[in-house]
Amino acid sequence: MAKIKYITPQGRAKYPWLNKPDTQFSADGVYSTYLIMGQEEAAEFKQSVKDLAIEEFGAKAKYTVPIETDEETGDLVAKFKSNYLPTFFDSSGEVVTYAPALFAGSMLAVGGDAVTYTVQGKKGISLRLNYVQIIDPVGTSSGGGNPFGTVEGGFVKADAPAAPTQAAPVATDGDDDDFDF
Repeated sequence: MAKIKYITPQGRAKYPWLNKPDTQFSADGVYSTYLIMGQEEAAEFKQSVKDLAIEEFGAKAKYTVPIETDEETGDLVAKFKSNYLPTFFDSSGEVVTYAPALFAGSMLAVGGDAVTYTVQGKKGISLRLNYVQIIDPVGTSSGGGNPFGTVEGGFVKADAPAAPTQAAPVATDGDDDDFDF
């Protein structure tokens, strides 16, 4: 089993499970993310993974790699995963002890080990996730920000009455004995 260390260029997260593990198919959970990177920016990363495969399996061998090219955009999409919580860094390279919520669209760079494997005659490379650099987190799947424009003469939160601090008493007719839920 051969391996190399890698660090990706910046990319946009897709389906990130970085703050908590995905337990759908594993009771222990798996931390993972897809990272969408530009072809030019990711060329060196892609080549280093390809070189590892050729070194381990040979130039004509068939093997799988969790890297694809998006047909619509031409971007490189790679999947990274780990059984362990990765170490998080901020954009200045300082360790983050508590990472913010990371949703799809967050700008990240990731690092770890590219490892070869052979299981039941199938060969491939796994991209193990050890480090995540948070460049621009997206905290909600809605993309954040206000998607609406301003509407003149409409409701404005300053016009809203203050919320009552205590519930108003409910009037009864005194005949509560035969109330049926």
